Amino acid sequence: MTSNSRYRPIGGEQEIAPDGLFYGVTNSGRSSLRWVLLSMKLQGKRVLAPDFICQVVIDVLNEYDVQVDFYNVKENLEFSLPICLDDYDALYIVKYFGHESAIFKKITHNSSLPLIIDSVFDVQQLDINAKTHWCCFNSFRKVSAIADFSQIISNMPLLTINKERIASFSKLKYQAKEAKYNFVNSSQGSEETYLDDFYNAEKIINKNHGIFEPEDRSIYLIGCFFSSLREEIQHRQQNLILAKKTLKNINYIDVFPDFPSFLPLLLNKRDEVRYELMRHSIYLAVHWPAIEQSGNTLSDKLLSLPLDSRYTIKEIECMCNIITMVEN
Repeated sequence: MTSNSRYRPIGGEQEIAPDGLFYGVTNSGRSSLRWVLLSMKLQGKRVLAPDFICQVVIDVLNEYDVQVDFYNVKENLEFSLPICLDDYDALYIVKYFGHESAIFKKITHNSSLPLIIDSVFDVQQLDINAKTHWCCFNSFRKVSAIADFSQIISNMPLLTINKERIASFSKLKYQAKEAKYNFVNSSQGSEETYLDDFYNAEKIINKNHGIFEPEDRSIYLIGCFFSSLREEIQHRQQNLILAKKTLKNINYIDVFPDFPSFLPLLLNKRDEVRYELMRHSIYLAVHWPAIEQSGNTLSDKLLSLPLDSRYTIKEIECMCNIITMVEN
């Protein structure tokens, strides 16, 4: 139906502007990566990846017989690539801690090599202008309370697949999260109970190598997460500013993420710092331990300071003061 009216049509179904992109959701970053590899037809192909990366990524690439070579990531998260990339079928890049390094920005705008963009620390769509085939994925279970949710965005259609369910993983993760909440906030139960549940949940996902859909609770919680995203970002940004100020005498990687998740610290006494923090019931993650296939300059020094809205000014200052006391 056409209209001769000089007025824009009003009413009916809401319209949406075309964006030329294609979308998918799974339960985890590893499921999304499997879908990406199939969609980009990279089985048995050759991929150039960073030497600073999660071991799970390499394990998934190995599932699909991908030949992996490594490039070096420097302590400031910048990196350089070989002059000639003709031997590679795709380039794997990581938006570390939600931070866009100068080379990351350049590649996502100018790459001629197909891109796998690992954005597991992010929750918002990236600005990607590369004309080549690219796929980007995140993982909400890495940066939020959501147990199983990951998004994929691609500039080419994703392969049509039948996603599987792994409900036992999600159920056990939420069971552990609730038990931890009760222990931390009301001293109910025991630490061993929720730690065992977390461990057993990870065993489930580690032994299952399919592409899985998120469970209903996580789909619902995603809506809740985005409804309060502005407040969450504000709290995280304040914690990031405070941490940098309090750690002025400590070597950290000066990241500027839109959605802060962790402040990465480069510590000469990393293991001593971790031990002292544990004595105060503070357990900080290492992103990431060195992979089996390649060494790097970051894994032995790096410690990740959490910045999410669970943590108050007092708690951020406490963590920073302990770190400064031991490191100096």
